[in-house]
Amino acid sequence: MCTSLTYQSGNRHHFLARTMDFGFELNGLPIFIPRQYEWHATSNTTRKTRFGFIGTGRNLDGYLLADGVNEQGLAVAELYFLDEAKYNESREEKLNISPHGFIMWLLGEISSVEELKKRIFEINIINEENSLLSLVLPLHYIVTDRTGMTVVVETNTGEIELKENPVGVMTNSPELEWHLKNLNNYLSMRPTNFKGKKIGAYSIKPFGQGSGTFGMPGGLTSPERFVRTGYYRQFTQAGKTTDEAVSAIFHILNSVTIPKGVNIKNDGSIDYTQYRSILDVDELTYYFNPYTTEQVYSVKLDDALLSSEKPIEFTVDTEFTSVQLN
Repeated sequence: MCTSLTYQSGNRHHFLARTMDFGFELNGLPIFIPRQYEWHATSNTTRKTRFGFIGTGRNLDGYLLADGVNEQGLAVAELYFLDEAKYNESREEKLNISPHGFIMWLLGEISSVEELKKRIFEINIINEENSLLSLVLPLHYIVTDRTGMTVVVETNTGEIELKENPVGVMTNSPELEWHLKNLNNYLSMRPTNFKGKKIGAYSIKPFGQGSGTFGMPGGLTSPERFVRTGYYRQFTQAGKTTDEAVSAIFHILNSVTIPKGVNIKNDGSIDYTQYRSILDVDELTYYFNPYTTEQVYSVKLDDALLSSEKPIEFTVDTEFTSVQLN
């Protein structure tokens, strides 16, 4: 489970945000990957990055990331696509990449969504296990850039498809087209109240504020989170500044952030929001908020960081803190 969305601030900065919801403890931290970093496209082939980038990930005999933004302002997040993702066997005529390695290729090689559209056919995502989880990860990906153009990369047909995403939201299964059609069930949702009316001689009226959102799905399933996030993304006031926009996005993410214990998987593990991140593709800043604290950390892809020749793993304080006022 995960939820993601794009967002535009009042100063026309573009963002990609996500919750990372998982039952297995990922222990991810913000990691900078430099230019010319050698990574494993598959277990027996390597590539080198063209661009530097920052995202959250982990070192597993080489770094792997679950999201990130590169120095060109291209951003991506991977989300679970259970029972939908279909991959191929290796093809000699293409660059074969594992599902968990796709982000490394994308951020290390691609500068924009337009370039991705031209080069997506160079690659082939194959059935290769992730060494940490010992399974082939069923994934799909949301990608955006400084233009605000947003696409979803899905393989539910067995081939790689780029799908335009007009609502800027992605959750989990089923495929994007199903989620978009499902929005037709929620035409009545609006930020203003409904007026009272009469049924026969009896007058009825809303109990109070919020009647325009009656029927909004409140559960944790992928379709419910998609609808809820789409509504909040559409109507939340866009901050005029970058800081105001980041604050607004975290408030949107609050509506789909999963506390520990409320969502138990069939194997008994607890699926919860391990971290939340916001990627500013204009200022090239990565914001990171772990589950155990309300503190938000940020890393900027400035010249000093991009000049590093080695990966940098940033540590954060995960202890909850408060400011005492007396």
